[in-house]
Amino acid sequence: MKNVLISQAAIDDLKNIFTALITWGKGTLEPEHALQYIDDIENQCYSIGYKTYHSKATYSTHKLFGDKVYKYRRNPTTTWYIIYTIDNFQNILITKIISNYKTIQP
Repeated sequence: MKNVLISQAAIDDLKNIFTALITWGKGTLEPEHALQYIDDIENQCYSIGYKTYHSKATYSTHKLFGDKVYKYRRNPTTTWYIIYTIDNFQNILITKIISNYKTIQP
């Protein structure tokens, strides 16, 4: 397993996702369900350390934050893109967490 570090910017993304989930106009989540949702995303982040294949970032939006991307398909309409880099020591740094709704195609 490789070390997985989550940047402050990615932690801020998780906080913003939580806020959006509990305040979303189309249907909010109860805080405990929103916390579980965030925990699920965070668990996906840490699972990257066990992966042997790392997809290259292809969307221009993602390339702004890193050269690798992990796709977490939460449900049929929502995919979370976890953007990261791998350093010379094989440490993984999560730099951005962004949804398919905010990803601009190449």
